[in-house]
Amino acid sequence: MHLQGVADEIMCRAFLTTLKGPVRIWFSLLMLNSISTFKELSAQFTSHFIGEGGHRYKKSTACLMSIRQREEEMLRSYIARFNKEALLIDEADDKILVATFTNGLQKDKFLFSLYKNDLKTMLDVLYRATKYMNAEDMLLA
Repeated sequence: MHLQGVADEIMCRAFLTTLKGPVRIWFSLLMLNSISTFKELSAQFTSHFIGEGGHRYKKSTACLMSIRQREEEMLRSYIARFNKEALLIDEADDKILVATFTNGLQKDKFLFSLYKNDLKTMLDVLYRATKYMNAEDMLLA
């Protein structure tokens, strides 16, 4: 956008639409009219989240062990909750992600299929989950 000569006001508004989680909270706490250029917004963002003394909202993988699929919770919802927390983990190891994800699942056919196929990566687990959820959706339809 900068290379195309887009106005600062538009870049700032477009930037807002990309924010989620802790970054969106940070943005909402900025004083009204305290930033007048995209360069200022970029500098504040960088200093807050990346620069020296910046706040890092990262968690350890231990927090994933407490995430459990609730009674009557659909697999899709559990995956969304798990992934939201996993994104806050600094350099999460794939084996730990798979282990904590499967540990939190309800004891049902999907968990059995994961153990049966001995999936090693989170990508494989999510691919299998997508196939399982699609099959469930087809049966419900």
